Order: sequence, then structure tokens, then C-alpha cells
Amino acid sequence: MATTSKGPKMNNIDEIQKQIDELLKQKNELIQQKKSEILEEVLKNIKTYGLTAEECGFQLTQAKPPKSKPASKTKGEIKFRGPNNEEWTGGPGRRPEWVNAIIKAGGDIEKYRIKKEETV
Repeated sequence: MATTSKGPKMNNIDEIQKQIDELLKQKNELIQQKKSEILEEVLKNIKTYGLTAEECGFQLTQAKPPKSKPASKTKGEIKFRGPNNEEWTGGPGRRPEWVNAIIKAGGDIEKYRIKKEETV
């Protein structure tokens, strides 16, 4: 059985690829040309008829504000003052070395608590 094919007979893959590339280039050029023509017509109609994005079927989304850097953590109120004027909030996390040294020596850290002055 003989097979018949339409179009030119190609024996070289490189020749076929060149034709494919050329046709794709032509296709893309045509699409760009048509897009420009269609866009021009659409914009004209939008202006003429006062169409809104919603009427055209577009969903508008609010632009998200740029992410800001997280606010720097504010230090808590200072509750302890060390023998060399060091400060500590007494909060969570690792204890300062001066606090560890006092506790290790058997001292009472409460002696270093800052007393709040009574307000009248």
C-alpha cells in the first residue's frame, strides 16, 4: 500500500524544523498584530459606552500594601538592676550572666528588684 501525503516531501529534519520555526514566528507576529487591532477597538468601545471593569467581567482585587517589617520587640519594664547597674526585665528567655552568678553564689535575686515608687 502506498501512502500519500499532502504538502512537500521533506527528507531532512533540519529543514522541517526551520519551516516550523518560521511558521511559529509568522504566527506570533500575526497574533501581536491582531492583539493591537483588537485592543484599540476594545478601548474605543469602553470609552464610547463608558463601560466599567465590572461590566466587562473583570474582578478587581485590592492591591495588598507592601509588607512592613515586623515592629521591633519592645523591651519589657525593667524589674531588676544588678550590682554593676545591669538591667533585666525578668521575662522569659535566658537569664543574664550576672543573675546566674548571684543565684549560683546563693544570693537572693529579689534584693535586686527595683521597687516602684508609690504614686499619690
